[in-house]
Amino acid sequence: MSSDRQIFLAGYILFPGNHFAGAWRHPYSERDFNDRALFEDAARTLERAKFDMAFIPETLAYNPAFARYGLSNAIKHDPTQLASVIAGATRHLGIGVTLSASFTAPYHLARTLGSLDQFSGGRVAWNIIMSRGAPTYANFPFVEELEREELYDRGDEVVEATVALWDSWQNDALVVDKESGVFVDPDKVETPDYQGKYVQVKGPLTLPPSPQGKPVLIQAGDSPRGRQFGGKWAELVFAIENNEEDLRAKRNDLRRLAAEAGRDPDSIKLIAAVQPIVGETTEIARARQKYLTSLLDTDAAITFLSHFVRTDFTGLSPDTTFTEAVSARSTDENAGVRLLYNLRKLAAGSGESLDGGLTLGDVAKTFSASEFTPQIVGNPSEIADQLIHLFEAEAVDGYVLSPTHFPGAFDDFARAVVPELQRRGVFRTEYSDTTLRGNITGTKWTDGRR
Repeated sequence: MSSDRQIFLAGYILFPGNHFAGAWRHPYSERDFNDRALFEDAARTLERAKFDMAFIPETLAYNPAFARYGLSNAIKHDPTQLASVIAGATRHLGIGVTLSASFTAPYHLARTLGSLDQFSGGRVAWNIIMSRGAPTYANFPFVEELEREELYDRGDEVVEATVALWDSWQNDALVVDKESGVFVDPDKVETPDYQGKYVQVKGPLTLPPSPQGKPVLIQAGDSPRGRQFGGKWAELVFAIENNEEDLRAKRNDLRRLAAEAGRDPDSIKLIAAVQPIVGETTEIARARQKYLTSLLDTDAAITFLSHFVRTDFTGLSPDTTFTEAVSARSTDENAGVRLLYNLRKLAAGSGESLDGGLTLGDVAKTFSASEFTPQIVGNPSEIADQLIHLFEAEAVDGYVLSPTHFPGAFDDFARAVVPELQRRGVFRTEYSDTTLRGNITGTKWTDGRR
């Protein structure tokens, strides 16, 4: 392991709920999610603490049940507009922008993200997602419905075409020579004329390369095809895993896939979701964890669980045993077994246990407390211990913080845990570069190309 390896930190900008379904009900959570000042303040907090990135997710369809209970994505701004707000309030913080490769054309992706990357000074990342589902297709009636595997085939072409557009200008194509009267050297602007099975785009782009060459690429798909996609394209892979063994296995697999794609395995980094619960003492942190559970509405939790396992448990008594609920409503009883297995692994990772005979309400609330995101609970030193252990064991390269209250949880972590990580030499005290890629890797693409 390189001695100068540093932990990557990002803040998850997801509201009103997130992996914790009760986040908006926390007394310290802000409520006006349409106030740009809220996001400017959150971004400044992350930048003061020297975080690498603010991470903005995306969804493309309204969910009435989620809206009713304030669950994740109940309100969803355009990620590129939110990114511009964050860019304007900061100077070093990276901005991860989630946009669907299934519902956005390559030229639009290349120009929108390229413009953000220029205006931010080279601090943008594209989190590439594949999207499907009837509510989303209903909002994009001209997009062909594809099966999951084919979505990734098309996604490969979308990314390939988008990157080709970013690369269409050589680094020195923009001349701006007032004496000669040459603004752009046409010989240094290439026409990609990309022709694929699913995607066709001529180009070139109307923008030169940004200070970091092009946006950083992020991916989060976890199917075998999704991992292959990540190994081919991603510089950062976002993961939700509830134990060290699974994290290490995923990281090793991604590095293997990157090597098979002809890439340096060190060029891909695994960033894992965590939910820190910080207390001045261990006892205070545990009390806060217990208090968070009290904020979970049982009906909301059952709705959240139903969406995740694609089984409608709503209307059943919360006192029904989970086994009976699965038998009554699910067409895949193995899904319930897998869910309980993962919940028990999650609890074991926190030194707890889940007893047998769990009710539907028990399972729903346990799931809705973090959506499989590990809760890192303790005083600042204990939280730092846990984060550093996974990092030094090479199970992860960094973390995405999922806040229990927004945006105050970022401030708690910044004031209490970041100084401990810095004291132990695993996290920066100052930014080393002005670009996101430069801060992640210490290098730039000087010619704007891979």
